[in-house]
Amino acid sequence: MRNDYEHSFYWSFILKASPEQLWPYISDTNKFLKKAGQFSVRKEPFMRENKHGFLELTSTKINTGYAWVEDPYVWEKPFRFGTSRKYRASILKSLNFMVNLVPHRAGTKLTIDLKINTSRKFLRYLLDQYIERIVKRKVQKYINECDTCAFTNTLFYEHADTVNISRRARSKIKEIKSELLEKTRRQRIINHLFEFLLQADDDALKNIHPYRLAEYWGEKKYSVLNVFLNAAKLGLLDFRWDVFCPVCKNTRQSFRRMRDIHSDLHCEECECSYAIDFNENLHLVFNPNPLIRKISNNIYCYGGPQNTPQRVSQHYLHPKQEKYLDISLKEGTYLLKTTTNNGFLKLHLRKDVDDSATIFITDEDFNGQEATISVTPNLTIINNSEKELICYIEKENWRPEAIYATEVTSSHDFRTLFAQETLKEGEKVTASNLTILFTDLMNSTDLYLQEGDEFAIGQLMSHFKIIQQIVAEERGGIVKTIGDSVMAVFKEPVSALKAVERIQQIFSSSTAMGESFKLKAGIHLGNCTAVNLNDRIDYFGTTVNIASRLVDVAEEKEIVVSEPFYNFGDTDLYLSNNRKTLFIKTGEKELKGFSKETFKVKQISMERTAMRLVI
Repeated sequence: MRNDYEHSFYWSFILKASPEQLWPYISDTNKFLKKAGQFSVRKEPFMRENKHGFLELTSTKINTGYAWVEDPYVWEKPFRFGTSRKYRASILKSLNFMVNLVPHRAGTKLTIDLKINTSRKFLRYLLDQYIERIVKRKVQKYINECDTCAFTNTLFYEHADTVNISRRARSKIKEIKSELLEKTRRQRIINHLFEFLLQADDDALKNIHPYRLAEYWGEKKYSVLNVFLNAAKLGLLDFRWDVFCPVCKNTRQSFRRMRDIHSDLHCEECECSYAIDFNENLHLVFNPNPLIRKISNNIYCYGGPQNTPQRVSQHYLHPKQEKYLDISLKEGTYLLKTTTNNGFLKLHLRKDVDDSATIFITDEDFNGQEATISVTPNLTIINNSEKELICYIEKENWRPEAIYATEVTSSHDFRTLFAQETLKEGEKVTASNLTILFTDLMNSTDLYLQEGDEFAIGQLMSHFKIIQQIVAEERGGIVKTIGDSVMAVFKEPVSALKAVERIQQIFSSSTAMGESFKLKAGIHLGNCTAVNLNDRIDYFGTTVNIASRLVDVAEEKEIVVSEPFYNFGDTDLYLSNNRKTLFIKTGEKELKGFSKETFKVKQISMERTAMRLVI
């Protein structure tokens, strides 16, 4: 008879930062395990037991002999995460750990519950000493680093020493820095960037997201992107196009050039085929040029929260098992999914609703059901099916730091610096749930007649410049101009609405553009097709046609947007939260070319007499 010997460890730390502040740092299990002294790992190409969500891993170190099956990580943002390992052919039999973050006074009480089972009694003293004296010290040091960063809202590299860089690379860096300053005139952002490249660890440099850094640096996102694009042009950075699976949201394919992109893709983890979507799963990622700094690609964790940042909660449930979730989330739209049910349950989280809810999971697929629950729900999930499953909740608009293809390929900077970055001729790519904005100037002909061509053209250029600036600030991109009309695209519907509101406010001011310039706009949301036209990305389809007709029926200082736009994502929440400044009235519109149908609208105005917004 074989005996297993359990080793239990329980550590507690009092920290200054709150659980919400700590979560982005502590939940990075790749860095957590690396700092704890674990070896890097590789994922085996197959599972002996075909269980979705489980991982078969092996240490990359020679002669360690460690191989194990890892259970799916469980977590509830921002309060806990952990997993279990079952080792194969090793004196180690299993490992379980759970990290808990409990609000404590003004900060957090962080606890770690670690259990290890071995097959040898003589290991008890040696293992206990190693864990308590070495591993605990490393873990405590890392937790203190996380607390410092979270409490001061900084990143790890800001507290690190400069990395060793070759003399040749430093000379190149100095040269590029001077050129970059000359081209962008953004000294502060450039200083941030070079500090980041010279001090950040390899993990932080594998996948650089400019928008995430912009948030930490307190800089405008479009300004940071401008610096990054110019840095890539000068050879300081490289960029690639990452494609992630629409089911698991993990990156499954990367392309160095857009012309290499093809849509015949497959995810082995999810056992599904999928296509590239410009607005859903294709985004731009940066990394240092190898001539500047070479980075390691070692991985220490595959299944932790950092690999699926869109998921706020994940649990493994046996048949008939029920699970109570302790989560605290922001208002918005979330999706509840499982690994065995197709579709999703849409959850609208609001502050002013009851805080108790129970969700029953059966063998039937989800069919677009919706429910409204509290942002701090007493939520119970019950698995009434006959299958084991992984149940998770994810944010619908889940990757705010990502620079999607729809945004960057429509930006002036990208088109100027990388004109060759387009789809190959004949390639057609879907752009799902894309927000299309059309603007149009009223009475521009009168301006030409009254003021003359030279003055009118100058005013028109100023009008385009203002729109381009605001669209870029709201993370949109101008696809093209048609006369005095503008076509722009946005990933987020609310961003398009905010952009038009800002533009209207400027054009309604007494001195900005003059009385002759009166803007109207139309917004629609739906699926489009992206193609290469005249050496740039353009969009076609019924969605574009409807958006162009919506602006036609708009009146002075009016925005006409479609019902799909209003009902998508958090647009209705935005309008509801701004009812003190936005006045809403419902109605219907007929559009040219769509004589067989009418379009539901809502009229919304920022000022009762100055502006109306029609939805």
